[in-house]
Amino acid sequence: MTESIGYHRSKMSPTRMMDDPQGRRGSDIPLKRDISTAALLTHEQQLKEDIARLRREEQELREKDHRVKQNIVAVREKIAAERRPY
Repeated sequence: MTESIGYHRSKMSPTRMMDDPQGRRGSDIPLKRDISTAALLTHEQQLKEDIARLRREEQELREKDHRVKQNIVAVREKIAAERRPY
């Protein structure tokens, strides 16, 4: 009986307990889940920032497109006016 207690104690030695600083004793799933959740949240925030940036760029491009179209109309009108006989 003394041998079985000695064997049991050797499995729970202080060095084995020190291998697991969180005291989870082999269960890394919660830690991995926390890291995964944090990574997903970080990625989600980055995507939101990218979407906002792209929307601003899209608006700027729409405004530039509108100005270019106005300039094209103005040039066409000028060309048409030059072709008219006075």
